[in-house]
Amino acid sequence: MYFEGAISAKSALVNKRRKINALYVNRHKRTKDFKYILKLAKEADVKIVKCEKEDIEALAKGNSHGGMILEVENRSYESLDVLKDDTVFVIDGIEDPFNIGYIMRTLRAFGYHHVILPSRDLTSMEATIQKSSAGAFDALDVIISEDLKSDLLKLKKERVILALSRSEKAHNIFSYDYPPKKVIIIGGEKRGIKKEILNIVNEELYIEYPSDFRNALNAASALNVIVTILETRKYQ
Repeated sequence: MYFEGAISAKSALVNKRRKINALYVNRHKRTKDFKYILKLAKEADVKIVKCEKEDIEALAKGNSHGGMILEVENRSYESLDVLKDDTVFVIDGIEDPFNIGYIMRTLRAFGYHHVILPSRDLTSMEATIQKSSAGAFDALDVIISEDLKSDLLKLKKERVILALSRSEKAHNIFSYDYPPKKVIIIGGEKRGIKKEILNIVNEELYIEYPSDFRNALNAASALNVIVTILETRKYQ
């Protein structure tokens, strides 16, 4: 698989989540970022192939490679044992790799370290997730849960399990009193969070709109809202 562009390549080299086979670079580029990435590749004993622009374009799927492509293997994933943040996010029922990437970008930007995904094969999506997340995919601990319900029940012993779900019993996300240690589950806008998962959560939350809009936000937008609330509460 190929990671296109300096941001994706740099993240893979820095975070060491995967085997790296080769770095292909435009031999005529001399930017500071290129020099730094070449240094990282040399330190990691990665094969460096200096190419003409046309050679890079032949490998690339898009036109945003910026003269750099990293050939990599699939990444390794973490277990629940790595969890250290007081707030952990679970992403359930989201199929779009761009949406997954945008979510990871937000989590990384606001200082979160982990994200939990239900069991799935991300093999064909990894390059897209890495690029759309601006490298956050390889920077985060990503836990692939083989049994999400069972893992959430384990976490429920020490944390409050919250889910974004617009139901009659849901609390307003803006006025809810958030516990220090929590798991927040966000579902896709099409099929949402699985019923078996909703049945075990402690509380459901909904985003109240100051308008007559009634449609769901996409998962990345919903995450942005709740992260903003949590960050704002820190300064109150």
